[in-house]
Amino acid sequence: MGATIQVLKKVTLSLVAKTEPGKCSTNAPPIPLVFIYGVGSDGLCPFETALWDKHEGEKLVVSVKATDVQEYFGHLFHTLCHMLGKQIADGTIDLEIEVTGVTDADNREVVQAVAKALSHGGCGTSCGCGCGC
Repeated sequence: MGATIQVLKKVTLSLVAKTEPGKCSTNAPPIPLVFIYGVGSDGLCPFETALWDKHEGEKLVVSVKATDVQEYFGHLFHTLCHMLGKQIADGTIDLEIEVTGVTDADNREVVQAVAKALSHGGCGTSCGCGCGC
């Protein structure tokens, strides 16, 4: 077994949005998400907590109501909003997630991730910029 997801690890996920219960969208390729685990200023978001101690190859499915999406994904919400587009605005978002990589993050990547989490990239809707998320 390889490295497990821990604080400050570089995590690579493959996301597939489900179109209806039990069925994944067959016309859309998996969406890659790469981030440094645990850099959010509010601590671990519920999404990160669900990933804790998972290792490469593990899969999980999350189902989140639209009203809870921003809180659930925390500092990753803004990124996911842009990646998933209108799929995130529907009543519920269902994602099939596979951990495709867990590696040590270099110092520069950690600093960049912290800066992004504290700036517009981690704001969600609180910035008032009209980004639409």
